[in-house]
Amino acid sequence: MGEAVFPGAWCRQRWCRDDADAVHSPGDGCTCDPHGRVVPVEEPRVVRLKAQAVRLRAFSCRACGAASRDMVEQPTLFFRCLDCAAADRWPTPRFGRG
Repeated sequence: MGEAVFPGAWCRQRWCRDDADAVHSPGDGCTCDPHGRVVPVEEPRVVRLKAQAVRLRAFSCRACGAASRDMVEQPTLFFRCLDCAAADRWPTPRFGRG
């Protein structure tokens, strides 16, 4: 199972997400500030998925689970359907495993 990614608190680099005290340097690929302040997120972009990708669970909407050819990607590789993006819906936090 994967982990839920929450808006405004996500870094592209696993080493940064796993270690809050990681040493940062320019050009290291980190998308957040070392003190926890998030860098402004890029503009959302609409991605048209191929038919094969639509059938994969990894490309379904993170908020409602719907599969759609047109998805909004924001932050990078975080897909939501057009309806959820327009309504500014994000996934609800799930605590524990069940």
